[in-house]
Amino acid sequence: MKVELTSYTPNPEKAIIEAAAVSYRSKPREEILDHIIQAGHWTPLEFAVFNFRIEGISRACSHQLVRKRVGVAFVQESQRYIDCKDGYNYVMPPSIENSSNDFLYCGRTARQIYNNIIHRVEAAYEQLRILGIPPEDARFVLPNACTTTIAMSINYHALLDLAKERLCSKSQWEIRELVEKLRDCVSEVSPKLAGYLQPKCYWLKHCPEKKGCGKHERIQGDS
Repeated sequence: MKVELTSYTPNPEKAIIEAAAVSYRSKPREEILDHIIQAGHWTPLEFAVFNFRIEGISRACSHQLVRKRVGVAFVQESQRYIDCKDGYNYVMPPSIENSSNDFLYCGRTARQIYNNIIHRVEAAYEQLRILGIPPEDARFVLPNACTTTIAMSINYHALLDLAKERLCSKSQWEIRELVEKLRDCVSEVSPKLAGYLQPKCYWLKHCPEKKGCGKHERIQGDS
């Protein structure tokens, strides 16, 4: 997985502070930024925008990512026009990659089972293309494991919301890793803004999940 911050609002903290100052009819001051974030007055945060190029995530991960619709725009690599007849890259989940060789099914490990089906799909795709089936139809056999590239533009308000959900330890490993990399990119231009990209328990001060990770206690009544 590779994540690159391709462009962003110049001086994003200043852009947010100036927008917030309009609301309060005050002079822009640095302390406004912490105040509006901690108070939940997040509309001015939309004045800071970050543009990313994301490579090497699975289609399964990309489908989770694009569910975020407010304050974000996506352009994704097309499987309709990209011909995979020379093979394709795919993601192997750690649970499969790190599975024990002591556990076998019909004499095969989890990795062997996984790699076998990937190679069979590659062969099926190539055979369909040889038969003249266009890429837009041959792609129907491709798995969620296929990697993809996405261009994403997201404002800081939306990025905070995304981090709240996807940095939670209960989130799936791949999209959690992706959002961690997004946070690392933001940290390069604004450590303060990156510091607020935290899971929802950070804001709630308790765990809302049915079965938490132990970082914060659940409160009675959570389900």
